[in-house]
Amino acid sequence: MNAERWIGALLFLPVPLVLVLFVRASLGLGLSLGLGVAVMASHRSYARPWVIARAAKRCLWCGANSAVERVAVSDPLGAAAWSACPLHATPLLAFVGWAERRAALLKAGILGSLLVLLAVGVAVVAGALPSERYSDAVALFQGSVALSVLPLSLFGPGCPAPTHARSPLPLHIQALVGSLTVVWLFRVVGVVWLVQAVRHVLGS
Repeated sequence: MNAERWIGALLFLPVPLVLVLFVRASLGLGLSLGLGVAVMASHRSYARPWVIARAAKRCLWCGANSAVERVAVSDPLGAAAWSACPLHATPLLAFVGWAERRAALLKAGILGSLLVLLAVGVAVVAGALPSERYSDAVALFQGSVALSVLPLSLFGPGCPAPTHARSPLPLHIQALVGSLTVVWLFRVVGVVWLVQAVRHVLGS
């Protein structure tokens, strides 16, 4: 693994850290939520500039520094010279295109459930809700995210690829480690979180 892959992986680490803080709340609910929100809010300020500066030469699919083909993908945060290895342009466009066609569902499943989780957490910290409601919100968050990213990771890369696609979510996060790595993380974490959510519901 070259130096840029290591740096990309390090810059990606705040993403799972935030998820652990929100789901586990191991530092106490109030501190975990506060720290998680701070890390999440600041991540774009250093991660995206690093990715954008390398977008023209770094494959958005595999993360290698061998990209020679520009790909017509974009995201809500502005233009970038995204590129891919010649063999990886098709699965990348297919993956992003699948997400674009289901943008509303992905935003509701990921961002919507995150907002619910944070709102319930704040209510619990404020004493407006009993503490057990936060575990219910965590299960809702995990189940909603799993049902959003599992179909995307399983069917997205193999579907017909458009000539251009706009991601409903920021691309710089997956660019840090390569979209293919994110696909596999979605598959593994999606299955685990779906099982945990179902177990919580059945155990309630």
